[in-house]
Amino acid sequence: MYWLRIALFSIIDREEAGSNNYIIAKYLLENYNSLSGVSLTKISKSCNLSKAAVSRFCKELGLMDYIDLQMLIRTGSQKERVTGSNMSEEEQKADYYRMVQTAYEDLKSVMAQKETEDLIHDLKNYEHIYAFGHLQASHIAYILGNSLAMYNKFLYTTQSWPEQVEKIEQATSEELIIIFSASGDYFKRMDINLRFLKKENAPKVYLVTFGNQEEKESENIHKIFLGEKNVDLQANVAMNMFVNYVAYRYRKL
Repeated sequence: MYWLRIALFSIIDREEAGSNNYIIAKYLLENYNSLSGVSLTKISKSCNLSKAAVSRFCKELGLMDYIDLQMLIRTGSQKERVTGSNMSEEEQKADYYRMVQTAYEDLKSVMAQKETEDLIHDLKNYEHIYAFGHLQASHIAYILGNSLAMYNKFLYTTQSWPEQVEKIEQATSEELIIIFSASGDYFKRMDINLRFLKKENAPKVYLVTFGNQEEKESENIHKIFLGEKNVDLQANVAMNMFVNYVAYRYRKL
């Protein structure tokens, strides 16, 4: 899966060479196409690290354990093989154009949502802002952070599951939290109890997702819907368009 490679490159970029996470990420990238079915013992021996170190690495990616990582690698490899074998070059071009066109058409309704406009203005008004996502959505948070940093607006973001949970549960009304979740079940996946939104000085939370406007997870979560369906690459295209629009509008304020 594309997001996993991005996550691994991100770890290499921020970790010191020689650290456990750097060693594991580097090994996984160098051997990515031959990892399907490889055991935890094999990975730990190849990296000259304990199995516990590899398991901790998986949890920092937002996964439950190494089995979760293997499932993603296996599923991603199968999808790549199927897509590559079933579609001609012209069909691939047409399919990608269709995804971009759908995301572009949906963007008009996204721009019209009150919550989108509120978020753009809140980016100006809040000094402390967190941007998070689970698994593949996490790199969208990084893109938003990098885009806004060009205009001297700095966001805190991390792909570490424990760090995200800690920041969210300890946040106060001085913090703004932006969550990217294509499926919309970020808080359930991260096992975050929504009682943190009921405290007197609760933070303001935006959830950027897909689905039905009538869905309500909490009155205190401001949802921005990028479209009705969450469809793999199309969701990625739509999220990228959204963060580019937000950065553009922020620059113009």
